[in-house]
Amino acid sequence: MNFVTIDVETANSDIGSICQIGLAKYLNGKLIDTYCTLVAPQTSFSRQNIEVHGITSSMVKDAPSMHDIYGNILKFIGENIVVSYTNFDQRALRQSLDNHKLPVPELQWVDATVLVRRTCQRFAVQGYNLANVCKEWNYRFTHHDALEDAKACGFITVTILRENSLSIRDWVEASEYNRIYHQQRRVNNKSYPRNITKTGDEAGQYAGLNICFTGDLSIGRAEIAEIAAKNGFNVKAGASKKLDYLVVGVQDLTLLAGHEKSSKHRKVEELIQSGIDIKVLAEKEFLKLIKISD
Repeated sequence: MNFVTIDVETANSDIGSICQIGLAKYLNGKLIDTYCTLVAPQTSFSRQNIEVHGITSSMVKDAPSMHDIYGNILKFIGENIVVSYTNFDQRALRQSLDNHKLPVPELQWVDATVLVRRTCQRFAVQGYNLANVCKEWNYRFTHHDALEDAKACGFITVTILRENSLSIRDWVEASEYNRIYHQQRRVNNKSYPRNITKTGDEAGQYAGLNICFTGDLSIGRAEIAEIAAKNGFNVKAGASKKLDYLVVGVQDLTLLAGHEKSSKHRKVEELIQSGIDIKVLAEKEFLKLIKISD
């Protein structure tokens, strides 16, 4: 379990405006070293971002620039796999390096939210943000401090790997296999539609209820839509107040424009907050509902 975790804070809505970076190094699952520094982002600070992390322009006036710390970052990471909580930090580092015309190193990245969602059923659909997972697992830290967040990410990663008897290398190799498998499946099935609508069987046990699917499912989207329709569900292409169920698979965070959830999922959460009764299920919960799995 050898890896480095990373977290960054940004000065404003520009994802490359890094104003603090924290790195934590793990050897055999133990924290052995850290690196943290404020960074002069060479741009203005927004009030919203200051309210999140408390870093102001006056605090970074004498801080090093990304040019100054670039070598330190590469040296600290070395040949290790880099773990971040969501892919925000990966994208932020890349953008910051691009902004400063610095070479982007070829690093192996792991998104710890995917690790959490695929191994912990209670976090598969919601509640998998860093603060909530740490609260559930009684890990105390100061949120939105880059080093504190990096160490929290490390705690979660080590915990999951140990509980599942995995190494970080095992996870990378399994994730790479899954990524290639799903890409190949979609290439081979060129008629695979993104959104499918189907009218439910009136004799089905859930006749009259509306359902929608989002994310990457273990069952092909056309197949699972057919299963739902046979059980009476009307399969809808999008989220609306007429929806009864949303089934959520694993999200590819690189496609979500900085969000942790799909637009369908976010829309449903807004509807739920407004008083609309919509149930959000993980794929396994949906399959249990229709008695396909135990």
